[in-house]
Amino acid sequence: MKKVIKSGMKDVGVASLASTVALLGAVGEAAAQQSSALEEVIVTAERRAQSLQDVPISITSFSEELINEGGIISMEDVALRTPNFKMTAFNITEPQLYLRGIGSTNDSSGSDPAVAVFVDDVYLGRPSGASTDLYDLERIEVLRGPQGTLYGRNAAGGAINIFTKKPQQEFEAKIGLSAGNYSLGNLRAYINGPISENLAGKLTMNIRKRDGYAENINTGQELEDEDTKSVRGQLLFTPTDNVDVLLGFDYADIDTSGNNRYITNLEISDYPGVVAPLYPSYYERGVAANNLLGNDPRKSNHDDIQYSNKEILGFLGRVDVDLSWATFTSITAYRESESSWWQALNPQLSARLGGQGLQEVDDGADQEAEQFSQEFRLSGESDRLKWVAGLYYFSEEVQRFERFHTWWDPTSHLAILGDGVADFYQNSENDSFAVFGQATWNVTDSLALTLGARYTDDEKSIDNDTAAPVPNSSPVFASGVPLFSPPYSVSAEDSWSETTIRATVDYHFTDDHMIYATYSEGFKSGAFNGTQRYPELAAVPIEPELATNYEVGFKTQWLDDRLRINANYFDLDYENLQVWVLTNSVLEASNAQAASDGVEAEVAVVFGENLTITGAFATLDAKFTEGSNSGNDLPRAPETSWSLMADLGFPMANGASLDFLATVSYTDEFHFEVDNDPRGLQEDVTIWDASATYTSSGGNWDASVWGKNLSDELYSTHHIDGSYIGATRIFAPPRTYGVSVNYYWK
Repeated sequence: MKKVIKSGMKDVGVASLASTVALLGAVGEAAAQQSSALEEVIVTAERRAQSLQDVPISITSFSEELINEGGIISMEDVALRTPNFKMTAFNITEPQLYLRGIGSTNDSSGSDPAVAVFVDDVYLGRPSGASTDLYDLERIEVLRGPQGTLYGRNAAGGAINIFTKKPQQEFEAKIGLSAGNYSLGNLRAYINGPISENLAGKLTMNIRKRDGYAENINTGQELEDEDTKSVRGQLLFTPTDNVDVLLGFDYADIDTSGNNRYITNLEISDYPGVVAPLYPSYYERGVAANNLLGNDPRKSNHDDIQYSNKEILGFLGRVDVDLSWATFTSITAYRESESSWWQALNPQLSARLGGQGLQEVDDGADQEAEQFSQEFRLSGESDRLKWVAGLYYFSEEVQRFERFHTWWDPTSHLAILGDGVADFYQNSENDSFAVFGQATWNVTDSLALTLGARYTDDEKSIDNDTAAPVPNSSPVFASGVPLFSPPYSVSAEDSWSETTIRATVDYHFTDDHMIYATYSEGFKSGAFNGTQRYPELAAVPIEPELATNYEVGFKTQWLDDRLRINANYFDLDYENLQVWVLTNSVLEASNAQAASDGVEAEVAVVFGENLTITGAFATLDAKFTEGSNSGNDLPRAPETSWSLMADLGFPMANGASLDFLATVSYTDEFHFEVDNDPRGLQEDVTIWDASATYTSSGGNWDASVWGKNLSDELYSTHHIDGSYIGATRIFAPPRTYGVSVNYYWK
C-alpha cells in the first residue's frame, strides 16, 4: 500500500504551534508499536535532489502517487489541499494565485504574477499557463515565501514547481478512462520507454469533455462546461555516460463556454446603515432577475453567447553535462499562448427586465503572448560545500485587446449615449536578466550555513491605445469622475533592478531532527496598467514589490520513521505591494504596504501496514499596514486552514488490494476585496473528497469510484463587488462523482 506524505500549512502564534505539535506527537505515539515506515520524499527546491527533511524552507510536495490517487487534475485541486495557497479565477485564461495572502488580480500585458509557476524549471510568464492539466507528473512542489535567490523572476510570494515524468529505458504504458456526472468523459494515456540504446521517448495525451453545470436561461447556452485536449512529448538522448539531452514539447487546447455569474447581496441588510436601497432601480431589477432564475445560483440571464478558450504551445531543450568537478545545465525554452474570451459581468441585469440606467456590462479580451528563456547553471558539491551559480535571461512580448461594452435602458435619460464601448489595445515587451548564486557550507557534520544572492534587471515597455465610447461624449458619476476613458495613445517604458539575498542556518541534532532559521528577500518588477482611465496615469508604472521574510522552523521524524512532524513560523513584510481595485467600473492600480505572519505545520503518520494519515494546519494574519486600507485583511487570506487525509488499504488473499482515500479540507472566511466590503466576504467552507480503488493481483489494472465536494458546498471562486449594488460571484463546481479504469503495460 502507498505511503502518502503531503500537505503544508500555517498558523499564527507560537502557542498554536506548540499545541498542534503536542497533538501530533500524541497521534504518533499511538503508532509506536507499528512496523511500516514513511517513504522518503525527494525534492529539488534548491536545484539539487534532496530529502524534503533536509531542505530548510517551507515546502509542500505532492508525489506522483498522491496526484493520481487523490484525483488531482488541476491547480485548483492543489490549492484546495495546500492551506494558505488560494487560487481564484476570473476565467480559465486568467487564474489568480495567492500564497500567504500575496498575489495579484491584474490582467494587464504590462504586469506579472506574484506567485511564479515553473514547469520543468521553465518560468511561465503569463498566469494562464498555470491552469494546465496535471497528468503524468513526477511531483508538484509548492514553495512558500520569497524565492529571490535561485528562481526566475517574480517569485516574491512563492513558487509552484511542476515536474513531468521523464523518458526512461524501461518500457511503461498506461491508458485510463473516466466517466462521471454532467456527462464527463476523460481519456488519458501515455507510453514511455526505449527507442534505442541511447535514446528514450515518452508521449502523453489527455482528452477531457464535460457538460456544463450552469445555464443561461435567456439563450439556453450551457455554462461551466469543459473541452480539453493536450499532448506532451519528450526525447531523452544520452550519447555518453556524462551527457543527458532532453528535448520536449507540449500543446494544450482548452475550449469552454465560460463562467456563470450570479448576482448576490441584494438584501438591505447587506448595506449597514442604509434604510432603503441606494439605487432602487438596480435593486429592483436584481431581485426580479433572481426571482426569474428561481434564485438558482447555477443560472444566469443575459443576451450574450459566451466563450472562453486558449491554446498553449511550448518547446524545451535541456542539456546536463557531468564535468566531474561540477554539473553544467542549460535550459532553453520557447512558449506561446493565445487566449480569447467574452462574458457578461452583471448578467442578471438584462435589459428585458426594465428599469432605468445601466442594464448590462460585458467584457472580453484577445491576447497573444510569446516568451523565450535561457538559463545556464553550474552546480557542484564536496564533503563540506554545495553550491550553484547561474545566468538567466527572459524575453516576452504580449499583445492584448480588451473591450468593455455597456448597455443602457432605452427608457433612461442616459439612453442618448447609445451603447458604450471602451476598447484598450496593449502591446508590451518585457525583458529580464539575472545572475545568481547560492552556497551551503557544512561548518560541522551538524551545522550548515547557506548564503545566496541574485541580481535582477527588468525592462518593460508598453504601447497603450484606447478608443472612446460611442458617442464621444462621456457622462460622469456624481463625484465628477468620467464614466468612460477619453481616447488616448501613449507609449512608455521603464526599468528596475534589485539584488535579493538569502541567509539560512540549519542544525541537525540527529539525522532525523533538524532546526533552521532563514532570512530571504523577493522582488517583483514594476507594472503598467493596461486599462487606465487617463493617459498620464497609463504612462506611469507602479513601483516594484519587495518582500522580506524571517522564518524559523524544524523538520523531524520519529518512531523509526513512522511519524513525521514539520513546522515553521514566518514573519513577512511587503513593501509596495501592487494592488488592483475595481473603482467606478475601471480597474485601477496603486502600491500599498502589507505584512503577514503565521505558523505552518504538517504531519504524516503510519499505523501498521494499512493506514497512513497526513494532516496540516495553519493560520495567517495578513493585513495592509499603511494607506487607505490600513488594518484591512489582505484579500484571499483566511485566518485558519487545515486539511486531513486518510489512506486505508486492505490487501486481499488473491494478491489484489482495495484502497480507500478520504480528504477533508477547511478554509476559514476571507475577503475578496481590499476594502473588506462585507459583500466580498466568502464564508468558511469544508470540502470532502473520497475514492475507493481496487487493484488487480498482477497490478496491471485498477478500477475506482470517486467523488469531489461530496457535501455539495456552494462557495465562490471569484467575486466582483458591483459599483452600484450587489455583487457577482462565480461558484466552485457542485458535487461531482464518477468511475475510472486504468490498464498498465510494463
